[in-house]
Amino acid sequence: MIFKNPAILYGLLFLLVPIIVHLFQLRRFTKVAFTNVAFLKPLITQTRKSRQLKKWLTLLARMAAIVCIVLAFTQPFVPGSDVATREKESAIYLDNSYSMQATGSKGELYKTAVTELLEKLPNDQKINLFTNDNTFKNVTKKEIANDLLSTTYSSQSLSYEQIQLKANSLLNDKDKRKELIIISDFQKNEEFFPDTIVGLKRELVILESQDAINIAIDTAFISGRNSNSIEISVVVSSDQAIENPVTISLENNGILVSKTSTDLSEMSSTAVFNFNGEESLNGRIYLEDNSLLFDNELFISSNNERKINILAVNQVNGDFLKRIYTEDEFDFTAVKARDLNFNLLKDQNLIVLNEVKNISSNLAQELNTYLRNGGYLVVIPSLEQSGYDAINQVQSAGDINENEKRITEINFNHPLLKGVFNKRVSNFQYPKVNATTNSITALNPVLKYEDGTSFLYQKSNSFIFTAPLNDKNSNFKNSPLIVPVLYNMGKSSLQVAQLYYNTGKSNTVAIPVAISNDEILQLNNDNQSLIPQQRAFDSFVLIEVNDELKEAGNYHVTKKEELITKLSFNTNREENELSYFTSTELGNKNISYSIEDLVYKLGEEEGILSLWKYFVMGALFFLICELLILKFLK
Repeated sequence: MIFKNPAILYGLLFLLVPIIVHLFQLRRFTKVAFTNVAFLKPLITQTRKSRQLKKWLTLLARMAAIVCIVLAFTQPFVPGSDVATREKESAIYLDNSYSMQATGSKGELYKTAVTELLEKLPNDQKINLFTNDNTFKNVTKKEIANDLLSTTYSSQSLSYEQIQLKANSLLNDKDKRKELIIISDFQKNEEFFPDTIVGLKRELVILESQDAINIAIDTAFISGRNSNSIEISVVVSSDQAIENPVTISLENNGILVSKTSTDLSEMSSTAVFNFNGEESLNGRIYLEDNSLLFDNELFISSNNERKINILAVNQVNGDFLKRIYTEDEFDFTAVKARDLNFNLLKDQNLIVLNEVKNISSNLAQELNTYLRNGGYLVVIPSLEQSGYDAINQVQSAGDINENEKRITEINFNHPLLKGVFNKRVSNFQYPKVNATTNSITALNPVLKYEDGTSFLYQKSNSFIFTAPLNDKNSNFKNSPLIVPVLYNMGKSSLQVAQLYYNTGKSNTVAIPVAISNDEILQLNNDNQSLIPQQRAFDSFVLIEVNDELKEAGNYHVTKKEELITKLSFNTNREENELSYFTSTELGNKNISYSIEDLVYKLGEEEGILSLWKYFVMGALFFLICELLILKFLK
């Protein structure tokens, strides 16, 4: 038997109290016998013996009651295993992702988990608890109760591997057992559930939602535009087929402007809104659905569209550039190298040097100033070139290599090619070049030759080819790669505001305004205001919004309370995929389906037999025995 509070055993000293009282009552007195009561002597002797027995039994009952009371307060227990007596350190992960908005048998899954935690956790137990966006280290439930009850849902979601690594970093006492409790719906956001980290015991509490149909607004985009109207397409989906049409509404500045319906009998459909193109759009698209709530609305905004300025400086035919940079998205200008006006450079977002043979010192100086101010440059070299090394980030041609090379490797992870391919292609018709100007193994290649050297690479704000693209030297212009590569170079040169952005991610936006050194741009709506990271250039400000913005909505970009433009942010839609890990995929062990079940299970697994209640019953028994002895024993 082991005592949880052994110091209380000093309470056994109270056993001296009934002993002292007993000894005081047994003091001897001088006895005087009278002759006239001699016949009562046998009866008196018998009574005295009964009184002695009564006193001893009373003493024993009192002492036994005191012993039981003291032992009950020490909380004795019998361990069922060796590890049961080893102190334990626990970390609890409480999932507060948007999928935990789903309704279970007792209400929303997250709110149910918080309520049960606050009920079942011991008042004085120190715990480490973390969610997707908050961490509470070495706290009691009283200290974090208000925080948990007021916590909102997070658009960010930790992977299960990240959960284990974070828990392992929080549990840093080597002398204690480490235990991680994961409370989640275990949404299947990755292919496999990770194995347990060595030395970390893992308990899983699965919170199951009731079967419900979830209707979600997945995305919206501008599908058409003319002088008078904008056509906005909205993709709506459901996890089950729905017979009746679903109504979708569009608000602008809080006023309902349009309604439409869509058919979800095939679980996915596209609704279309036509909006007056002359008005600025500060809108919200929404529908009615009682399952997950966060995906029932989508905030969108559209300002006067700004085109991206692109200048091509040609010394060879540059018609292929004009076909890529079309007038609906780009303001494209093409000039011959000999006719270049340097005053044009500062207003451009992207400059393409198309096989210019000679870079004068004045042109190089202007280009360097342009690059320092945030401009982007594309260099298509000429085999006969001079002055290129005067441009920052660009080097002159080395020994011209006139051996044919094939372009065989694509860097699918490069930002230029993000979203271009549905799958990684390995068996396509390779473009080729007949001569190259440089043999460079770049740190950030986009396309590579079969020998591993770079055909196209990025260095800071410059995209550099290592071979001319004219028809005589290369067939790259006939390759399907040329359109997405050059198009995305143009799009990346100015981060024009989109219809909306996702919260919890890094978003870079170019705001078309000039500011002085003491001015800043702010991002705000009715509930939140922040100053994003920003860099000022001659004609625009580049702002970067990271995970500090958590709330979806329409935001104003302001300069000294002057409205500059509007931006919209929405929560990521990945959370509305109602696919979950099964108990088999989770490992079929150490699984509970409520926090109450987990508490009971942990007590059973520890094998600890608590004895304090039996000593309390023992104390009551001996006190009752004392009363019976005093009343009935004569």
